[in-house]
Amino acid sequence: MAPIEAREVFLPRRSSISYGMLFWLISLSFPLLLVTADPIFESHIGNFVGKTLEFKDGVKVDAFYGVPFARPPINDLRFEKPQDAEFVKERSAKTLPKVCVQQDYSNQMEMSEDCLYLNIFRPHQPSEDKNGYPALFFIHGGAFQVGSSHEHTTDYVAENYAGRGVVTIIPQYRLGLFGFASTGPEQFAGNYGLWDLRRALLFTRKNAKSLFLDPSKITVGGYSAGSAAASALSVSEHTRDLFLQTLQFSGSIFAEWALSNRPVIHTEKLVELLKCDDQSSAKIKKCLRQKSVRELQVAAVKVHETDGEINSFDYTPRLDADFFTADIAQLIESGKPKSSMMSLTENEGLLFTIYFSHAIETFPHALTKDKKDKFSLGDFKKFVRNVVAPQKLFGNKHKEVTEKIIDFYLRLKPEHQHDRTFYLDIHGKLLGDIMFVIPQLLELRHKTAAGWSIYNILSVHNDFIEENLSHLELYNTTHAIEYAYLFGKGFLGDHKFTEADEKYRKLLIDAVVTFVKTRSPKSDESPNFVKVNRHHPLIYTELSTEATIKDPLFANELRFWSKLSEEYEFDIIRGIHKKTLRMRTEL
Repeated sequence: MAPIEAREVFLPRRSSISYGMLFWLISLSFPLLLVTADPIFESHIGNFVGKTLEFKDGVKVDAFYGVPFARPPINDLRFEKPQDAEFVKERSAKTLPKVCVQQDYSNQMEMSEDCLYLNIFRPHQPSEDKNGYPALFFIHGGAFQVGSSHEHTTDYVAENYAGRGVVTIIPQYRLGLFGFASTGPEQFAGNYGLWDLRRALLFTRKNAKSLFLDPSKITVGGYSAGSAAASALSVSEHTRDLFLQTLQFSGSIFAEWALSNRPVIHTEKLVELLKCDDQSSAKIKKCLRQKSVRELQVAAVKVHETDGEINSFDYTPRLDADFFTADIAQLIESGKPKSSMMSLTENEGLLFTIYFSHAIETFPHALTKDKKDKFSLGDFKKFVRNVVAPQKLFGNKHKEVTEKIIDFYLRLKPEHQHDRTFYLDIHGKLLGDIMFVIPQLLELRHKTAAGWSIYNILSVHNDFIEENLSHLELYNTTHAIEYAYLFGKGFLGDHKFTEADEKYRKLLIDAVVTFVKTRSPKSDESPNFVKVNRHHPLIYTELSTEATIKDPLFANELRFWSKLSEEYEFDIIRGIHKKTLRMRTEL
């Protein structure tokens, strides 16, 4: 494939940010020509008529939108594991499906419970390899509350992945209370969104031949919550043998926001508000099925309490003794080792503290303009004492724990550099370390010990950050900064792709495609990738306009948080009391 010509890419700025806009991005437009002969995907449930995209370099990609992989989870199938899709004989697959019901009912996207569909990009011609092409099964993010396959269904993705010999599968899965509500017992255990992804993987494997893909070479990837979902799929006994390897961008099932008991707590509040309580789990489900989508959405908003905690998401995966038959670390030890490529940014938390100033109800740690302008050491200390390590978690050791955390982050720079910008920086960094960095490094540690082959990446290319946060002098890369480069979509404001952007974009996509094809991001053109190993457990590749091997990645942070977890009964990263196994919200 000929090199892609550099383009000027403009990403429109939104005047405000709402809950439903977390991962709703503005599409880029790329030149293409539709060929008249429509391609057909012959699946086990019927034929789907798609369309062929032809790009200016002559590469053709077949696109199929809205392919059902399960029966609509409506009526008696609401709050149940997904069932195989019904036979359809033949139908058009040229229109994007409705998105799954979002937690934010003010969102203007067309939503439906009938949302379990795949969008598919496959090379126009079958592979010369008799086994087929490798495949990328990519899961959207959105904190398990919002998002859809639309975010990754772009001509940019078709050209840069399927156009280079990687079949690309983009699933949707149930979100929020529809995907993760639970009362605890097996009759209403939750994790339906994860079971949806399992069903989508089974559909993909069953139809591998018609999709031109090799079922033994499926990479499951994701961003943020999508990455945490990939993490979950890689350890569950129900899914871990369905694919080859994982591709994780800033998200791990080790994070409290990705795995907690909040779904049970908030489902109990929900059923009480809707007068479905004081019944068995089976009767509660029956009662909830009689409620409309809007009734459930409104009730969920009413019982939602941000309560200032690190984890403010009500409906997410939980340890259910079904999808997860043991603790995550135990599941890693019992499974077969895989390959993985894991990526982080420099300050994951800045996105949530600086960019979401207009979404305080959803992100309670976002700072208004007034708070940003006046942010002080006192504000940082208050955040640590009241949010990160409140007294209810540590009792008489509260002061001791908070002083250790405050001291560690203040020592990141010499005292003469302590100013408002520094306090804003460590505020975001502390939040990001707890939510993304340390959980992902803990996962890396456990998987490396279990024999996994892992490549570690840190993205430091910061043209977006420099342009949008220059008034705050905060230049570190933050959560989701890679989005525009990976998928042709971005949300950090107006921005024209520079020559440096193009260099970084090429390095990043080349690494992903090469990893999917060969189980390593390393190539003759980009050799600077190395697996973590016993002697260098945190070695990584710093990715910008060049790829540079460095060592170690966030070693001091990992050491600090690991020691803190060992010394005290409550584990801040996992959000759990180690002796009682009670979650933060239960204490």
